Amino acid sequence: MGAPSTRKRGSKQYWPRVRAGKQTPVVNAWNSKILPKETGFLGFPAYKVGMTSVGVIDNFSHTLTKGTEINVPVTVLECPPVRVLSLKLLAYDEYENLQIVKEISAAVKDKHLAKKIDLAKKAPKVPGLEEVQKLCEEHDVEEVRIKISTQPSHTGIGKKKPDVLELALSGNITEQLTFALAKLGTEIKVSDVFQGGELVDSHGVTTGKGFQGAVKRFGVKLTSHKSEKKRRHAGNVGAWTPSRVSHTIPLPGQHGYHERTEWNKWIIKVSAKPEDVNPKQGFLQYGEVRSEYLLVKGSIQGPRKRMVTLVRATRPNKRYPKVAPQITYISK
Repeated sequence: MGAPSTRKRGSKQYWPRVRAGKQTPVVNAWNSKILPKETGFLGFPAYKVGMTSVGVIDNFSHTLTKGTEINVPVTVLECPPVRVLSLKLLAYDEYENLQIVKEISAAVKDKHLAKKIDLAKKAPKVPGLEEVQKLCEEHDVEEVRIKISTQPSHTGIGKKKPDVLELALSGNITEQLTFALAKLGTEIKVSDVFQGGELVDSHGVTTGKGFQGAVKRFGVKLTSHKSEKKRRHAGNVGAWTPSRVSHTIPLPGQHGYHERTEWNKWIIKVSAKPEDVNPKQGFLQYGEVRSEYLLVKGSIQGPRKRMVTLVRATRPNKRYPKVAPQITYISK
């Protein structure tokens, strides 16, 4: 008989453990009050390249290695420029859900993007700021979102069809409208959004591992060698009454390929010089970095070549310095 104090296996936070609907992650919550003094994007998409290590001068204030050189594992994320396709005006309905009131599109012609969405044959008319503000007052618009498309053809992953997603903006409605109309149809670089020393949250789809058993999926202990029929299973699937299996019982099922969020990833470097990070033989299963890239401390969910969305930290950890550390070398 097991100890009554044995903890439950698995987390109810991630129930049900099903496959993600799509590889492009969806950000459900944006903290638009992060940048009160300036208006800008609250996120940016990136493609995972791989991991390496860098030598930095430790600039944490309360560590034993403060001021000395330490080795830090980092993830390399390639960030090709994105194109602004349209801006969306959102307002709350009677059920307190954000709904699209008006979408203002830009004139975009791209043969790769045409495979993803339907593009207008004629250049749409873009209204002025005063006209859009009047529309916002009529419909009680609460938020402005930006619809963008990535450009994976600028990378070496062999993918040409772009990913389309929404990004939120900081500031009030007037500042968001002014910024969005000015950026409509243009390209945005990651250096215009993030700087070294900032904290971000990564939204992405984890590596899929298929249908797995309870031991690999939840880490339950193998049963005794005298157990009946099999060892790699849960020894008890619940009581006789009620006559059903609870969702808290560790059972076989899908493992991996889940949409997850990782908090407080520290950006160590933002650079437009790929030669500083590219190995001679290129990154394993990826190739060479060709666009701007980020070095983020620690690991990022998902396999190589998969897209992740970086968002400004919604609950930043105060122990991280706001200045990026000095890099002494990058392992190649």
